[in-house]
Amino acid sequence: MEQGLADGQLYQLAFVDIRMPGIDGVETIERLWRLDARIQMVICTAYADYSQEDLERRLGFTDRLLVLKKPFDSLEVTQLAITLTEKWYLAMQAALKLEQMELLVAQRTQKVLELQRRRSDGLPEAVADSGEALPAGGAEARSPDTESPLVLLVRSNPDASRQIQQGLGDQYRLIEAKDGQAGFDLARESVPDLIFADTEAAELDGFELCRRLKGDELTSHIPVILLAESGSERQQLTALEAGADDFFAGPANLQLLRARASNLLQAGRKASRPFSQEILLHPRELATNQVDVQFLRRTMAVVEKHMSDFEFDVEALSKKMFMSRRQLFRKLKGVAGFAPNVFIRNLRLKRAAQLLKESRMTVTEITYAVGFADLKHFRAIFREHFGVLPGEYVGPLAKGTQGPEPFRPPLVGNQAEGQDSIH
Repeated sequence: MEQGLADGQLYQLAFVDIRMPGIDGVETIERLWRLDARIQMVICTAYADYSQEDLERRLGFTDRLLVLKKPFDSLEVTQLAITLTEKWYLAMQAALKLEQMELLVAQRTQKVLELQRRRSDGLPEAVADSGEALPAGGAEARSPDTESPLVLLVRSNPDASRQIQQGLGDQYRLIEAKDGQAGFDLARESVPDLIFADTEAAELDGFELCRRLKGDELTSHIPVILLAESGSERQQLTALEAGADDFFAGPANLQLLRARASNLLQAGRKASRPFSQEILLHPRELATNQVDVQFLRRTMAVVEKHMSDFEFDVEALSKKMFMSRRQLFRKLKGVAGFAPNVFIRNLRLKRAAQLLKESRMTVTEITYAVGFADLKHFRAIFREHFGVLPGEYVGPLAKGTQGPEPFRPPLVGNQAEGQDSIH
């Protein structure tokens, strides 16, 4: 027993003979319980030995001690061992679940206290939820409203940069980078809603910067407008081949720039709005390029893998995606139209709907299977999305009411080739 504990091996059950040389079985049990008080004991005794009352006087009343009277056969021993081992396992699982619940309550309490602290400091709740903060790598020109779109300006000419800042700053939050490489790093860090880039930027010209932005998972969805002091049709073609969403040559026409920026941002919001109203996820219909499709599929696969873990939250997802919370928030908002916590919740609900329709599991079992720790909360948000309680969900489907399509795990890698959507 001592050697097993030293090696990290736990014993669940011990059969102890009452008659042993040296020390008797009762003293042996006392010593074993001093090493591990959780172990279940079965003392094997004859009728002439200790009675149950005698053992209780020696060891105290406990449900961890059973008496097996001699003679007995191997079937009795086997059945008893199976039953007691299962009892030990269930007790351990219950203790672990209680510990997990206590940890979850502590984490949520900490989050509530953090939100209250931010509110008392005058910080908006939207900033607390998204992880928004002023990026360290660039300067923010103006910040009229934390809900305003975030625009990155990559320009080498200070005068031209100042002119654009004055023209756009009352409607947008502006951050600035002095060269192309700094602009690329700042774009990955802050994940802005729109980027203006100078084609003649130092370190990394606007064309190459645009190519890198469109090929990077974090920034592939961001509209890019390239600006040139003077331009030709050849430059315009190069800009479009690099993936730019628009190209302006000559002195900046602020009215035209503002109109184009507004149109690009509105187009992005319209593309993601239908998705925010649906539980079903169709990456190819939602994303505008293959990089974003793969990002959505990878994110969905991570959530699906941890579906039953009710502690799997935005923090855990961002770590699995190798992004900061802020990066994940802005990327999913830009591509999918809602925040990571809603993304995770919708996938859980989608999985729950599929289980209700196709499995024999109870509502309580499904609640825990899809990662909800509170049955009442699960019922409330399920009804909010589907219009019926979970227990009523299958009924409307049986009558012909259209429900969500069957759930299939997200495709990743080469499996995704040729697939139009994930249902």
